Amino acid sequence: MSRQPATRLAAEARHQTVLIARDPGPMIGYTVMGLLLITATRPLYTALGTVIPGPPSAGIDQAAAGMAVMFSLFALKVGAAHLLNERTWHTWERLLASPAGFGEILAGKALPIFIAIAAQQALLFGFATAAFGLHPRAGWWALAACALAWSACVLLLGSGASTLARSPAQLSAAGDIVALLTSVLGGAIIPVPLLPGWLRDIAPASPGYWALNAYRAALTGTPSQLGRPLLVLGAFALAGAGIAALIGASQHSTALPVRRQRRTRPELTG
Repeated sequence: MSRQPATRLAAEARHQTVLIARDPGPMIGYTVMGLLLITATRPLYTALGTVIPGPPSAGIDQAAAGMAVMFSLFALKVGAAHLLNERTWHTWERLLASPAGFGEILAGKALPIFIAIAAQQALLFGFATAAFGLHPRAGWWALAACALAWSACVLLLGSGASTLARSPAQLSAAGDIVALLTSVLGGAIIPVPLLPGWLRDIAPASPGYWALNAYRAALTGTPSQLGRPLLVLGAFALAGAGIAALIGASQHSTALPVRRQRRTRPELTG
């Protein structure tokens, strides 16, 4: 098997890592805000735990899971912005006209963003564990599986969003609205049983709802309760990947004539 695809993938991943490292402010800011809100909301969720139907849970479980979901959704906007920048900088067409396939380009850009989102999840849950004694009843492996599945879902939804947005301003406005709406419907801010009835009815349409269900199963339930939430998150991830693939394939097909022209153009001689 040729090593060229792996070499191109590694080069693109290194380049994307450099871009993220040059502007870490948004990711750091969202992570710090998550840490502060975990600390501030824990007493509130502890009090609410006595009036919410269902098995009792510690306030730190809801606080940590809710902030992990909400601020990973805001981090989704950061990841999508990195992909959109390639279009606004007019470098996306060059990438598509290169020997690298669309899958290589997208994977190379997505891998560092996935690591950044997963690291954010690890920091939030690590802080909740060290400061407030968070302990998942289903096991640490179950919590890790939820964090990785949700990070992948966020990444792929962000990839789809980046192909739909036409400008950074459009992405920023839509990203904030969608992140907040998804967090509210998911129960990341106010537990779903306490939402107005019409919001409770549409809550399952939010990926955040299923992410919170998965985290709740890991933190206060059993491994057998993880199956359905993780499957639904997989469906959302496939939807995001499908949107990115369809639009990306269309863009890639328009770049093929440019690639062929570059390969077949005769050298100019003096």
